[in-house]
Amino acid sequence: MVKLTITPAARAAIHEYCTGQNVEEPVLDDDQEARLHRISKLEAGSPIEHHDLIEVSRFLTRQTKYHNDDAKTPSARQWRLDVLLKGALVYQPPPPPKPEPTPQYKALMQRLREQEEQRQYERMVNPASPAETFNQRFPNAGARTFNPAISHGQTGADEVDEVTYADVNRQMILIINILVSIITCSVFIWIAARRWSVPQRLGLSMSGSGLVAAAEVAIYFGYIKRLDDAKQKEVKAVERKEILETWVIDKAQASGTADNAARDAGQNFIDLRSPSFIGSIFPSVRSTCGVGSDWATGVRQSLHPQFTNMAPKDFHHPFQPYGIQQQFMEVMYDCIERGKVGIFESPTGTGKSLSLICSSLTWLREHRRKLFDEALAAVEFDDDDPAWMAEHAMDSKRREMRHMREDFEARLSAVREKERKLKERNDALGEPLRKKRKVAVDNETSEADEKQFLLDDYESDADKQLHSNGGPPEYSTETTKLMEKMGMIQPKKQDDSSLDLSNELKVFFCSRTHSQLSQFVGELQRVSLPPGMPPELATNDEEQSEPLKQLSLGSRKNLCINRSVSKLGSQTAINERCIELQQTSSAEHKCPYLPSKDHEELVLDFRDFAFAKVRDIEDLAEVGARLGICPYYASRTAIDAAEMVTLPYPLLLQKTAREALGISLRGHVVIIDEAHNLMNAIEGIYSTQISESQLKRARESLIVYLQKFRNRLKGSNRVYVTQVVRVIDSLLLFVTGLDGANGNGGSMEAERLLSGKGVDQINLAKLVRYISDSKLSRKVEGYVSHVTQQQKASTRNTRDDKSEADVPTLSHVQNFLMTLMNPSKEGRFFWSREGDTCIVRYMLLDPSEHFREIVHDAQAVILAGGTMSPMDDYRQQLFPYLPSLVTFSCGHLIPPSNLLVRTVAADQVGPLDFSFKSRNSTTIMRIGHALLGLAPLVQGGLVVFFPSYSSLEQVASCWRNESFIAKLERTKQVFWDSRTEPAEATFKAYSQAVATNSKGAILLSVIGGKLSEGINFSDDLGRCVVIVGLPFPNLETPEWKAKMQYLEAKALARGEPAGLASREHAENVCMRAVNQAVGRVIRHKDDWAGIVLMDSRYNQKRMRDMLPAWIGESFPADSPSHFFGVVDDAKCFFERKGRA
Repeated sequence: MVKLTITPAARAAIHEYCTGQNVEEPVLDDDQEARLHRISKLEAGSPIEHHDLIEVSRFLTRQTKYHNDDAKTPSARQWRLDVLLKGALVYQPPPPPKPEPTPQYKALMQRLREQEEQRQYERMVNPASPAETFNQRFPNAGARTFNPAISHGQTGADEVDEVTYADVNRQMILIINILVSIITCSVFIWIAARRWSVPQRLGLSMSGSGLVAAAEVAIYFGYIKRLDDAKQKEVKAVERKEILETWVIDKAQASGTADNAARDAGQNFIDLRSPSFIGSIFPSVRSTCGVGSDWATGVRQSLHPQFTNMAPKDFHHPFQPYGIQQQFMEVMYDCIERGKVGIFESPTGTGKSLSLICSSLTWLREHRRKLFDEALAAVEFDDDDPAWMAEHAMDSKRREMRHMREDFEARLSAVREKERKLKERNDALGEPLRKKRKVAVDNETSEADEKQFLLDDYESDADKQLHSNGGPPEYSTETTKLMEKMGMIQPKKQDDSSLDLSNELKVFFCSRTHSQLSQFVGELQRVSLPPGMPPELATNDEEQSEPLKQLSLGSRKNLCINRSVSKLGSQTAINERCIELQQTSSAEHKCPYLPSKDHEELVLDFRDFAFAKVRDIEDLAEVGARLGICPYYASRTAIDAAEMVTLPYPLLLQKTAREALGISLRGHVVIIDEAHNLMNAIEGIYSTQISESQLKRARESLIVYLQKFRNRLKGSNRVYVTQVVRVIDSLLLFVTGLDGANGNGGSMEAERLLSGKGVDQINLAKLVRYISDSKLSRKVEGYVSHVTQQQKASTRNTRDDKSEADVPTLSHVQNFLMTLMNPSKEGRFFWSREGDTCIVRYMLLDPSEHFREIVHDAQAVILAGGTMSPMDDYRQQLFPYLPSLVTFSCGHLIPPSNLLVRTVAADQVGPLDFSFKSRNSTTIMRIGHALLGLAPLVQGGLVVFFPSYSSLEQVASCWRNESFIAKLERTKQVFWDSRTEPAEATFKAYSQAVATNSKGAILLSVIGGKLSEGINFSDDLGRCVVIVGLPFPNLETPEWKAKMQYLEAKALARGEPAGLASREHAENVCMRAVNQAVGRVIRHKDDWAGIVLMDSRYNQKRMRDMLPAWIGESFPADSPSHFFGVVDDAKCFFERKGRA
């Protein structure tokens, strides 16, 4: 805790404070009375804690404002915090007094004194013989041997000799060097002047050697003088910490006054704007950064109003940031600095993307500069070296560190200039940009040779190398530990190369879709940042900046430039065709854009073009097409040098994708945007399924393959292929045994899937490794396709099915076998009957283990979104192993008067309940009449969200039967969301109707549907949003039952009551979807809208508490919940906004 010295003004304020407290509150509790008694005893110069002065200033300022009509009352200005701190010093406590010696210590010292007196008495009684002198030992030595006048020896026998061995050695070497220089010079001149006479040669030699001797002596004395000057300059300055007199109150003066004054005075000053200083003064505020806390609110409550007017930290925001943006950036900066996991909620329209960019990249550049300074400070040199030698060493280190980066920046500058000239030429002449690499794309494939489908020899010794390159998906963290413990796999060694500082410190920004990443890249292009290293020639008048090195990563579908592959359309088809083109044995049929060793210079050119400016995924594909190189693979080489990498969910969350791209998260910052569905994304990535038809097709393909190549398979190949067939038979045995089962689905244990004959003797880890290493899936699929093509050719069927490529069936089997090796508590297996086929699913129940490695490796992990509330689920399900989280939730930019939030809990019939059990034609018609009464009041678009597509279809059927849709059409044109029709077409038609019709339009959609996320209902597109019912999931499905049982088991282990965890999770899932839907309507600071929650369950306190705080500000607890009261409030609201 920082303590300050009390100034006379502060002492007077403390006296007034104590007097005022006794008058205002005559009865105090024990803690307040003790605190008041403590500070009343303080005098000028005594230490006082900073928060005590804040409380004194706040109290006196408030009292002065209350009594401002009294002429005798002093002005509030003299009680301001800056006045009280004027002249205050940081209190330095006196050293603690020496402890009183113990009796044992006193006895020991007394005994030692007595012994010393005894020894002195003995020396006095029996004096020692005099020591032998030098003259006595060497009587023949001259008296002038150690004469102080002619030598550097000591002046007496008792004086200390200051001439060390090192000094004598240095002087002897100097003398020898001078003599060698003189002799060498004279010999060289003597030989060079051999044609001259002897006197002339002798004169030249003597003159030259004399000049050399004089130069050597002059250099020596110059060196001695430099040493003396350096020693005189090395005077240590006295450190003094003081709060400066010139406090910055006006933001316009933030950049110069206080800092320049402190530097001119040569003093060390405290930067009150830094988060570290705030954290040191306000540890209580910092400790509130736990789950569910608002750090910024705590700071505002703890700071004095005048203190908050000080200049905030500069995050290089392209605009003047709003207050909530500044708070967001400060908390996030501190979270990254402390290496924490943070959950940040910022409503749409509050500048969340720019806040994420500015705070993370400001930390990145400042951290790079900090590492630069630490590297310079680590330069080693001797303490007795002069200052100029130390400065030379640091300059050399500084130039060495700058050299590589300056070369890289020079390459990027050249690329930018080249792009500018090419663009000018293209604009002037209309000529296309020249390609660097010409490729001839020949997509016609010749008849495949059967030999290419034969499996390569597979050595059994390779089975032990379970972590070789190109392996199958890695197991989860818990599975890996278990298999290492059982000896099934070797422990993975730590890769020291990942700690190499040559990799650029970077920020990984992840979002759900490529369109969201493109919007984020557009915001990145606005930002200008200072360089990560101080410039060589820094000037105060010029603002230095360094372009950001950003890289966009994407899937093959977004980056493929081979038209024969990209036209396949399907993501899986493109992936499989790309891999096939890489593995073909014929060079003629390989992808012509694939990078190779012959194109290393072209890969570097691609990297330079990618970093020349901030580009989105489409721009990167254009660069690859222009250079004639695959951007999907060429972008991998640029990852290490990037400062920010943008990528979609699967490339970051899936471990195999990270390893394929060569991404290491160790020490880097990870930001996940739109993280409200992060847990669902992780569960979806690591869950899988396989159908009965896929199993049958895989078995048939293997049988066809074995019939052809059985006699040509050698060694382990035949054994492993037979084991694959046996495992598939076991799975089919379970599936066919479900024909007589009751019901359409259920759960089962993994052991039932592997109950076939001899399957328990198969090592699944080795088998999965074999399927991947041997490329069995593609070999078998390729041969089956080859046979099919031959059959079609023989029957003259020329139809080309190449575009119908799909994932090899054995790849589905391989992925499903991976789940069989996961611990049972991580997930569950389910079966369901859909039509004529049976499907077996694996559902991941615990996403925390798969996300834990990301948290462990990264410097900090930031989860951000517009609707992250409620946040308890993240702590319980995603971060149960973390002691605390940093959470931040800010309000909206709009004033509360721009938002109307009401609940329709009842109408003239009674309470309104749209739950699944109460969903009948009567309730549906009551909902319709409520909308019919509300729609004419809305000036613009009215968006209505229903819990599910089935409920929306039920409503549409009921309204059509009752001819109610025509009544709605007379008020506004009605548009319906559909499972089959594209959402873009529906939204486009709705937008045109709102823009052209003065009455507006009605859009009926679904919570969690295609129009509830990522759609901008700003301004007139969404003047009112109605939420009908609560979108609770179907808790009766086997999947949800298993999820609830899993959560209950973990909650009981934590000591929580039964039933609480499952209920809270279901409510959190429901309300998070509601919050996402209602967040569609307010998109900027000038927007306004109404929100109507149409269900009586929204009146429950726990449901209202799960709404975002910015919505709660416009949702009074005493607001009317009857339909007629809500209509009256809505009418007043829309009329008032219409007049404005």
